[in-house]
Formats: sequence, structure tokens, C-alpha cells
Amino acid sequence: MNFEGEKGIEIAGFEIADHVLARIGWLLPLLTVVFSMSIHVLSGNARAVPFFISESDFPGLERLIFTTGLAVNGVIICIISYRFQLLFKSSTKSKTSRFAFVSGITTGVALFVLAFANMYDALLLHCVVAILVFGGGLSWCASTHLLFETTETVSRKLRRIGLGIAAFGFVVMNASLVTFIATHRDEFNNDNSLALMLNTLQPAIDYAAPAEYLLFLGLVVALASFEYDLKAKVSVQSND
Repeated sequence: MNFEGEKGIEIAGFEIADHVLARIGWLLPLLTVVFSMSIHVLSGNARAVPFFISESDFPGLERLIFTTGLAVNGVIICIISYRFQLLFKSSTKSKTSRFAFVSGITTGVALFVLAFANMYDALLLHCVVAILVFGGGLSWCASTHLLFETTETVSRKLRRIGLGIAAFGFVVMNASLVTFIATHRDEFNNDNSLALMLNTLQPAIDYAAPAEYLLFLGLVVALASFEYDLKAKVSVQSND
């Protein structure tokens, strides 16, 4: 197993190029979330619509897809973060490179934990790692964005769009929840079950859940943009 190849990693004699890793990094979570949420709705398990993405981590087929997909993706993100560190090891932006690596590893590890810490059985841990996933993901994509060349490429423009969407979703999601909880504090108590608490929160979730979808899709777009940069890197190396 070699994680320091010139163009990618090597596992059991198979080489996986960096741009392929990046493609897996954005396509796997997208398919995981789409399939698990669709099954959650079609099976009749959805508490209400819209609902938080993590609500589809419900016992059954949707949980199997959710847990497996995000756990594998957590590992993939850690590998991509390490590959980016190697790619920018000679960069003059050493502090940004270190920050990007730490935030990427944090995101990957938190996503791996999130895959198993479902909100139904471990709500507190789930909330903590969810914040690390979203906050870490934004930090990782933004800091890595700064490491690439300043020339105006399609990938950089795409990344700006993705990061803008993600940041907007992050702010709206948290603002909706915090505002509602602050103004309806009397409706919550320690005896509330998770289902009852979510039902009470539903007026806020009507805004927070779509905002979470935007946050998630924005991060997917930002991740997808890295694939084009890595493809361009391979093309330049081939010409050389």
C-alpha cells in the first residue's frame, strides 16, 4: 500500500489516480445521501417533509446505505487531504497548507464517526461531529481553494459558487434553529423524546432542512471542482 505515488495511491497493485479519488470523494456522499433519503421517504419512515439528512439514518436499508457510504467517504477524504498535502509540500503558503491538511483530516474522521453515531441513539455525539463535518468541510475546501493557482479557471469559479452556496446554507440552517429555540424555549424540556422534539422544531426545520441540503450540495460542488484541477495537473505532467 503506497499513499505517496507520483499520480495517486497504490493499493494491492492497483493505482488510483488523484482525480479519481476526488471523483469518489464527491460522488459517493452524493449518491449515499440521495439513496438513503429517497428510501426513507418511500418506505414511509419519514417523520415529516422536509427532514434533516441525518434522519434518513433510520433502522433498515437506509441506515445500511447511510452508514456504509459515509464511513467509506470519511476514509477517502482523509486520503485526499494527505494527497493534497503532498501536492502542496513545496508551496510558499505553508501555514495554509497545514491548516488545510488538519481541517481535511478533521472532516474525514468526523464523517467516519458520524456514519456510526446516528441521531436516534447518540444525539449529543451526532450533533458534535455533524458540526465538525460541516464546519471542517467548509474550512478544508476554502483553504485548499487558496492553495491552487490564482488563474481564473472553471474549477475555481465552480468552487466559489459551491462555497458560497454552502456558507449561505450553513448560516440559514443555524440561524433558523437558534432563533426558533430561543423564542420557544418553554416548549422544550428534558423529558421530550427525540421524535417529539423534532416535531416541535418542525417550523424551524422547514427552513433549516432545505438550508442543510444547500450546505451539503455546496460542499459537493466544491469537492467536485478539485477533480478538474487534478486532471489538469496530470495533463501538464504528461506533456512534460
